[in-house]
Amino acid sequence: MAAFFRRSFVLLFLLLQATFPRAFSQQTAANVLHITLKDAVLLAMKQNPQRIIAGLQVSESDHNSQIARSALLPQAVLAADGAVRQYNLQTVERTERKAAGPFQYIEAGPAYSQTLLNLPLIRSYQIGQEGRREARADEQTTREIVVNAVVDRYLLVLRALATRDAARARVALAQRLYDQANDLQKTGVGLSIDTVRANVELQNERQNLIDADASTRTTKYLLAELLDLPKEQSIEVADHLDFYDLPELEQNALLSQALTSRPEIRSFDSQQRIARLSTDATREQRLPQLGFSGSWQYQGEHFGDGIPAYSYVVSMDFPLFTSGRIRAQVANAKLEEQRVAENRRTLEDRIVREVKTALEDLHAARSAVDVANLGYQLAQDEVAQADRRFEAGVTTNIEVITAQDNLARASDNQIGALYRFNLSRAVLARATGEIESMYSK
Repeated sequence: MAAFFRRSFVLLFLLLQATFPRAFSQQTAANVLHITLKDAVLLAMKQNPQRIIAGLQVSESDHNSQIARSALLPQAVLAADGAVRQYNLQTVERTERKAAGPFQYIEAGPAYSQTLLNLPLIRSYQIGQEGRREARADEQTTREIVVNAVVDRYLLVLRALATRDAARARVALAQRLYDQANDLQKTGVGLSIDTVRANVELQNERQNLIDADASTRTTKYLLAELLDLPKEQSIEVADHLDFYDLPELEQNALLSQALTSRPEIRSFDSQQRIARLSTDATREQRLPQLGFSGSWQYQGEHFGDGIPAYSYVVSMDFPLFTSGRIRAQVANAKLEEQRVAENRRTLEDRIVREVKTALEDLHAARSAVDVANLGYQLAQDEVAQADRRFEAGVTTNIEVITAQDNLARASDNQIGALYRFNLSRAVLARATGEIESMYSK
């Protein structure tokens, strides 16, 4: 019986050992998100917290505009009142102190009002409309910033992966050259120092691979944070660092596009209009304001003995003396216009600088890719030639180690040039206000 239980336990243990690893691997695979750059941008536009906050601010500005508009539209309420009052008759007549009342009454009915002419309220509504446009422009600015951050971090992941793959290739090369030096030493052709040099180079490349592998994971964490992914979900990117043959770009055309398409410019356009409207609204406080109000009520001592009563009132307010308040408010509003104008001019100068800098960086990156590709090809040829010379016994493996270092540097230069080219392309798109349209379509 004891042997039966032991066999059953062993079978159960083997079954669990065979089942749970598969379940774990399936669960792990299900938590891996394979994503392209376009998918990453679209996902950020859907669930990035900064983008969501910007959308909420747009909704808030829409509600503020509705609130400002409501002041220009008819207002109606339904009111009811009932009271018992008593007062001193001496307060209204020349008589001895005597109580009047108590009087009981009830009244109920609708009351309504309508603004006929109030220019400050009209300006307030127009300011609300411009506020909506400004909020939408600010939301687009936030979207551009988020897309730029997604592209930047996605490219960082691609660079880290390319660096890791290059490190793996160099480890494989260093391992082959070490094995070669070791075999030559065993046959008496090679020297012990050659084997040691090759082994040192192999360990260096292994260390570089460890660092590159860690960098791939940490850069993915940055991208996952920006995309607001669940903590248990990991990322695998589906794109690669590539070179795109871009058409010739004309600086003046790009500057004109940036100064009209950047959402920050549209936001300042709305701010300038709001400042002008605020000045007008302040100045127009000196003008008359007309209003209309009325009510219809059922009044009486009791519900059974009431009669209809109504009132219609047209009112006009005309300020005569405000002790300099309006004049000071107009001066402040004009100062605000000047402040917004200066901020806009500062923004235009920054946009011009960003476009010119991005264009120069793109031209330099395009040339750097060609140079880096040629350098990498030459470094590969150098390694091959040094390897043949060492294998033939013409020289020591110092040439091989030197060629390996040159290859590693050329590989890093190539990866860096491709990363810089793709990044400068994204920076130019951000500078001209079209980064979202470029990477989300």
